[in-house]
Amino acid sequence: MSMASQGVQFKPTRGFGGPVIQVECGEMTLDDQLALAAAISDGLEGRGIALVKDDKIVLDTMANTVTTGEVLTIVRTFVSRRKDSQHYSVESNEDDIMVHTPDPLARSRGRKDSGLLLPENLLKCPWSGCGFVTPYEELYAIHVRSHGV
Repeated sequence: MSMASQGVQFKPTRGFGGPVIQVECGEMTLDDQLALAAAISDGLEGRGIALVKDDKIVLDTMANTVTTGEVLTIVRTFVSRRKDSQHYSVESNEDDIMVHTPDPLARSRGRKDSGLLLPENLLKCPWSGCGFVTPYEELYAIHVRSHGV
């Protein structure tokens, strides 16, 4: 008996109970986006997960324990540690944070976003717009099957 026939309905949420905070970083290279996502996840110490999706970093927080201001502080700290940090700017409004780089065309001149650009130990979902990345072949296979393949 399916859950729908039992009267259970699933309603979309904004993450694991908290708001979804996005960091707009389309001007950054994929390597920089991955490094920023890792810095955000590390800075939140398990209270949220930062994942690269298209030209954004999407932060899924656990039960409203993370504020946009806290993520903004982590992003500004990350940017300030760069050798060319004075050329970057970080803006915020509500649940969105924007990072502007000194060379917004660097990404287009650089590598294209494909699974071939990731480090050799990482696998990226081939579905357009998905953004799932993992170092584990088993999780990758399960994830790809979840798309209906």
